Amino acid sequence: MYVRYRGIAAGMHGSYWNLAPGQERIGRTIMPRIPAFMRAYPLTAKAAVHTPIVFRAGLESFDDLPWPSLEGLRDFAHFAGIGDGAVRTALSRSKADSSILTEPDATGRTRYALAPQTFAMGTAQIHAELRQEGFLVAVFSFKKEDSDERSALRAVLRSYGFRKLAQNTYIHGRIETGGLRSAIRELGIGQHLFLFTCPEIDDRELIARIMALFDIEGRRKELREYLGRLRSFLADGLQPDEFARRLLYVGAVHWERIEASEPPFPARNLPPDYARDEIGHWYGQRLLDGQDALRAYYEKINR
Repeated sequence: MYVRYRGIAAGMHGSYWNLAPGQERIGRTIMPRIPAFMRAYPLTAKAAVHTPIVFRAGLESFDDLPWPSLEGLRDFAHFAGIGDGAVRTALSRSKADSSILTEPDATGRTRYALAPQTFAMGTAQIHAELRQEGFLVAVFSFKKEDSDERSALRAVLRSYGFRKLAQNTYIHGRIETGGLRSAIRELGIGQHLFLFTCPEIDDRELIARIMALFDIEGRRKELREYLGRLRSFLADGLQPDEFARRLLYVGAVHWERIEASEPPFPARNLPPDYARDEIGHWYGQRLLDGQDALRAYYEKINR
């Protein structure tokens, strides 16, 4: 029995009571203790591979740095508990679906870059705090035999943060739709989609019914738990490389759990003690605190 953590397959057998600091016993195996944050929010191989690439694309302070190398992707993936086989599979699939592009650098080394359409999907969600009041409703219509096209459209809507309201109807906040419309056109299915903007809904009962679909109270509790684990995971006193890897790890989780999973409602409709903004501000400050460590780590593993 073993677990891969920071690139080390840990499977040391020993006495139940003979544990060094930072170790734990699972069954008859002693292994490095995985932080509670990583236990609660494990990354998929795809997320682990994409994370360093997304950071390179999204941080202006990284504009002068090369795109990640395979060695850099592997280093972070190992930290996230992902083995080399899963890394290769995730890269192969990402290149096949064109979410990641490859390009050689001046020395001939392969670099991995984020495709423009992938970045557009992300920025539509990241800029959620800039949404106007109201909602965006997507309605689509296909013939019964057009199941592949219907599935493709649903996948695109979900990737942009839409939530299912009815069989052929999805809802979101009022995001910028340029990237979405472009993605739909590229699939050749734009004629099947209708987008309706609802600038304002005065019916409080209707708003309550929509919010009930998203379990807002459950979301509120989830965010409070997340914030507690986040503060412990990014506490002071970490070594620079460890701090950098953890910042990257949180970035992937933050995207999935905070940005992409955020129900599409204006702030005035959210309950008290809703920690979304508090989480964003706190993580943003830790990114500022660790920007030098993050850059040094990135440069070291992506030479």
